[in-house]
Amino acid sequence: MEAAGSPVGVFSQLHILKGFKSCVLKLRILKGLRACFSEVRITHSMLKIQYLRTIVAIRVSDLFSVQSRRHTMRVALLARVKVPQATGPTLFKFESIVTERKGKPLPDAQIIAPLNASTFYLRYTENGKRTTQPVGTVLSDAITMLRNKQLAREYVKHGQDVPTMLTDASSRKTVADAVAEFLAEQKALDKSDATVYGYSRAVKQFRDSCRKTYLDEVSRADVVAHIQWLRDTLPSRKSGQRNGMVRTRLQFLSVFFLRNGIDNPLPKKEWPKVEERDVEAFTTEEVNTILSKATDDEADLIQFLLFTGFRDNEAAHTFYSDIDFKRGTINVSNKPDLGFTIKNRKQRKSDITLPSGFVARLKARKARLEVKDDAVLIFPNSDGRPDNALLSRVRKAAKRAKYTKAFGLHKFRKTFGTLYGERFGIVNAQHLLGHADIRTTQKYLARTVIAKSDVENLFAGVGK
Repeated sequence: MEAAGSPVGVFSQLHILKGFKSCVLKLRILKGLRACFSEVRITHSMLKIQYLRTIVAIRVSDLFSVQSRRHTMRVALLARVKVPQATGPTLFKFESIVTERKGKPLPDAQIIAPLNASTFYLRYTENGKRTTQPVGTVLSDAITMLRNKQLAREYVKHGQDVPTMLTDASSRKTVADAVAEFLAEQKALDKSDATVYGYSRAVKQFRDSCRKTYLDEVSRADVVAHIQWLRDTLPSRKSGQRNGMVRTRLQFLSVFFLRNGIDNPLPKKEWPKVEERDVEAFTTEEVNTILSKATDDEADLIQFLLFTGFRDNEAAHTFYSDIDFKRGTINVSNKPDLGFTIKNRKQRKSDITLPSGFVARLKARKARLEVKDDAVLIFPNSDGRPDNALLSRVRKAAKRAKYTKAFGLHKFRKTFGTLYGERFGIVNAQHLLGHADIRTTQKYLARTVIAKSDVENLFAGVGK
């Protein structure tokens, strides 16, 4: 005989089966309820009693119609699974997880997650709309939320209020939900593609590595574990500093945490330190070495980067119409049709004056390529779109010239800043580089060799 406190015992005591003459039907109903409650992760017996009471008024016809409507009430548990690739980026796919067999829920211990599962989701139809809800990275927590969701939907189906015991958990924001909301907001705020990519990469990696389901559970230990995950998972480059990469990710995460009303659990003073390195700029001799083996197109690009100090994305989106050929000046502008916006949405306060010889070179390039319309890219790819391979073009010239030092396009920008900073002062360099903060400009200026004769001339008039 069932114990008085068990679901079936309570069910019997309520005498709600009095209207059913078929003993077989009674038995089926009792077994179904026992199977359901044995797997629901709610131990509060009063909640079970409350649920049983809510179905007292169900007619026999309602019980039979449940089976026909089962596909609309079903809650599926899915896993986002990593698919390793020999080359290229890692791919992901969704796989269903078996949570019941022959209409009965499986014990938790028999529910197995697929290999390489990273995040779990619930999928169900609600108000005629298919919904996919993230439920964290821990399988046991995902199963709990699955059971709670199934029970909550039963309450709704029978027109009953869902107990707060079931809704409290859903009111807490999961890490996966917070990430999804944050990224949607960045796109809605019309952030640049580069900014959205930086945030997206940082918060998605945190989501995949974090072992906590809810955002309010994230602690200092989770951020430290994420740092180790970054070191173990991400490939290291030949140049650059790994700690610099970690700090950049943490900066993005700090914005994410702040957006959700919390501080980064790992204070900035505890972040991995980076090695202070001297800023490197090209010498005139190095630039001439690369130019000596460059094609006309490569030479145009190299000199353009040096004489404008543009960021690589700005150079890739510059039109001939951005140049005032009469005044010999240039400034960067937004290109909405190409999805390009200037960093910080601010055009440079001052136009950049170009050497007259380079202005003539640009005119010659325009004639050589038979460009008739000024509203076209100066350095397009073969399809006429912005070229994302400008660095590889410059490196081809460097390789032919046997220039073996590692460099990126930013080194031309730092060379530009250093030359203008030396000659015209750091404030002018800041405006021409398009920096909002002069402290950023300081990081662009390379240390130069000061000749003894320059020191003599500097103090030549003192004491005379």
